[in-house]
Amino acid sequence: MIQAFLASVLIFAAVVVLHVQHSRVGDRLLQRSFDALTFPAEAGTLRVADITVVKRVTHEVSRHSDHAPLAAFWYCVGPGPNYYVAAARYVRNGWRGGRYDWVVRRLDAERMRGELSSDRDALHAAFGDHVEGVLRA
Repeated sequence: MIQAFLASVLIFAAVVVLHVQHSRVGDRLLQRSFDALTFPAEAGTLRVADITVVKRVTHEVSRHSDHAPLAAFWYCVGPGPNYYVAAARYVRNGWRGGRYDWVVRRLDAERMRGELSSDRDALHAAFGDHVEGVLRA
């Protein structure tokens, strides 16, 4: 009886470890695909090294996603300042694989504030100390 219980605990632990490892693989795939992006700017094209991601929103809309987020919206700030949303969509290419297709859109400051309005930390990261309605000590 105890052996059966211990065996089921070990099996459960192995499933949890596998799930965590698959999630990390999906996160790394998302980050690698983001790292290859370029961002439009008045002075030309910006690379990811020139950009600060202030908020990441990911959605796993299917249990059959290989633990990769199926959609992601990353809000970014570049020099100038310039504001962007980078939207990713997971596209399957086969039974077990896939890739991310990204679309980068510029946002004006008002739209960026609206998108980040529910996240004070992201607002502060994007706009500094001057955030309307937020007092800082």
